[in-house]
Amino acid sequence: MNEYDVIVCGGGPSGATTAFYAAKAGMKVLVIDKSKFPRDKACGGLLTARLFDELPELEPYIKPIIECASNDVNLYSPSMKYKIDFEFPEGTPWNITREVFDNAVLEAAGDVGAEIMTQTRVSDFEFNGGVTVKTSKGDFNSKMVIGATGPNDKLASMVRDKRNIKPWNDNQMGTALMWEPVVGKDFVDKNYSDKRSLLVHFKPGGIDGYGWVFPKQEILNIGFGGYNRAIKSIKVKEIWEDYINLLKKDGYFPKDQATPPVKGAPLPLAGPLKATTMDHTLLVGDSAGMVSPLSGEGIYYGMHAGKIAIDTIQNALETNDFSQKNLDQYHRDWSKAFGKELKDLSFFAYLALKIPERMVYYGSRDDKLCEIFADLFLGVTPGGLGKRKPISRAMYDAIRYPYFGLG
Repeated sequence: MNEYDVIVCGGGPSGATTAFYAAKAGMKVLVIDKSKFPRDKACGGLLTARLFDELPELEPYIKPIIECASNDVNLYSPSMKYKIDFEFPEGTPWNITREVFDNAVLEAAGDVGAEIMTQTRVSDFEFNGGVTVKTSKGDFNSKMVIGATGPNDKLASMVRDKRNIKPWNDNQMGTALMWEPVVGKDFVDKNYSDKRSLLVHFKPGGIDGYGWVFPKQEILNIGFGGYNRAIKSIKVKEIWEDYINLLKKDGYFPKDQATPPVKGAPLPLAGPLKATTMDHTLLVGDSAGMVSPLSGEGIYYGMHAGKIAIDTIQNALETNDFSQKNLDQYHRDWSKAFGKELKDLSFFAYLALKIPERMVYYGSRDDKLCEIFADLFLGVTPGGLGKRKPISRAMYDAIRYPYFGLG
């Protein structure tokens, strides 16, 4: 039979988490994804402790595939003149590789009863008192459908049309470009120490964004990201080559190793959509714009939203009410959980991109601003630190350190 309670379109972490909790709740669930798993995705690959605080049921699946912990981060100003050194007091970020991580979460969904169908393309949706999902392997019927395929999600486009939300433009969309070259455990141990220190460089090559190096066991996750308005105006290969050369110069990449290739993925950086539902439909993760506009991190938000969605889906199944009005409870629930945090991050992203030299300068002299900067950037604190703290602290430092650039 091709009849389901929930069909999840997209088997990445957000979709797989939704399927996991839906199946655990006793729903008949189908996950459809166009890719063959395991599959990779351009991403920094960092997890924070609050992921397990919110999703403890997934911890047994994820903990075994963590590569290593990182205990501190070094954030460099665009000129490289100033640096923030921040040691994480708690909630240490953990490094994972997306190929292994995504597969583990999808397998977790399968273990609790979700049916997994990969290498299957979704072509269309027909709403007929339920939902018929048309795919390359036939039609499947469901009472609910979840959009979790990313920024170009077809269901998200349908929600936009229904709820009068404009498409993202190049000032709102970004691109993450990265690769994971194997450099060997000895090199990583020697140059990144047992702390596996994270590196962040603001405005590499002058683009609006940041470059990063997140060391794993034997590989380095190297990348840079920025808004499409900037990415489209540069020669990506030249910027990439310059960034690798910078790392070689500072001893963070083997001098005799060739420049690795680069791959990319789109990132919504305008904050979450103002509406994430329509009749019989919910959006989670990147499809809904649940991404930090400061760091581009979306794993935590998308997976948390997947769990939050279950209460609304259960209520819809129990009451047989799949109307947009009823499903909007999901939008209110995730907004309450982390909506304010994403708004705060939008403001701080503006500060970090507009005046990164000054923000790093202040952070290198002010331990409190340093904590706010590093914590917001890596999302260690649940609930966010609030909009007033970075604003008031930056204003305080502007008065405290009036001779900017001379100290």
